[in-house]
Amino acid sequence: MPGDGMAIDEGVRAACLAHVGRSRSAEDAMSPAGARRLQAILDLAVDLREGDALPPTFHWAYLPDEVPQADIGADGHERLGLFLPPAPFHRRMWAASEVACPAPLILGRPARRDSTILSVEFKAGRSGSLCFVRIRHAISQGGGPCVDEVQTVVYRDRGAVGPALRGPGDPVPEGFLVHDDVQVVRYSAAIHNAHRIHWDRDHCRDVEGYADLVVQGPLLATRLAEAMRGRREGRPVRFAFRGLAPVLATTPVRLEVAEDGATAQIVRSDGREATVAEMAWA
Repeated sequence: MPGDGMAIDEGVRAACLAHVGRSRSAEDAMSPAGARRLQAILDLAVDLREGDALPPTFHWAYLPDEVPQADIGADGHERLGLFLPPAPFHRRMWAASEVACPAPLILGRPARRDSTILSVEFKAGRSGSLCFVRIRHAISQGGGPCVDEVQTVVYRDRGAVGPALRGPGDPVPEGFLVHDDVQVVRYSAAIHNAHRIHWDRDHCRDVEGYADLVVQGPLLATRLAEAMRGRREGRPVRFAFRGLAPVLATTPVRLEVAEDGATAQIVRSDGREATVAEMAWA
């Protein structure tokens, strides 16, 4: 495997690069039920109804790809080599997104998402080779653009299983919170994500090299987005986040938000930044 620093096989590289330009689409009736489930999972007021504008990042609960069970891989994701390139690594991570919102998505109005692979790039990291895939998701309602997102997915080989920052029964430090198993699994169901790292501890340890269940990057991003929205009035027109370090179901984290709501971060109890985010308003 390439995770030990070996060069990527040229045939594999060519097969991955051939996926640039691939596209697919999805449609959704945009029922308020999906947004309300997210509000409940995040302990927010469950108040979104038909005709309301969807909060930024909540679109991740909509427009799922309708993947046949026969096309699901061993990790719970769609098999590589169909839409996404066949990168030869054990880990697949949603590393970042840049989301522009030219118009609000309205609940109860049918929407369409067109997704296109923009680029596939191999790089050498400290722990071995990595593959970065950038995907553009353009979401529209009634033919008008509402969301223009560029998502970065990173593939890398498994790491050594390190110790968790906190045991399951240990107290949570004051000022910190954790995302327990039930919340992680509920969020996976809400965004149609069956990746085993969010519900299968054996897979986490034995296949991908995590000490415990992994909290979803978009869940952390949505926490930050909601905290940032609470700092000022107006409609967000841009949101971006980047994952820097994994958060496990037992990991204590703290949200830190700038007074003006323009920047925010999630910090683990060991002081390491896990997720950073930016937001801009109309």
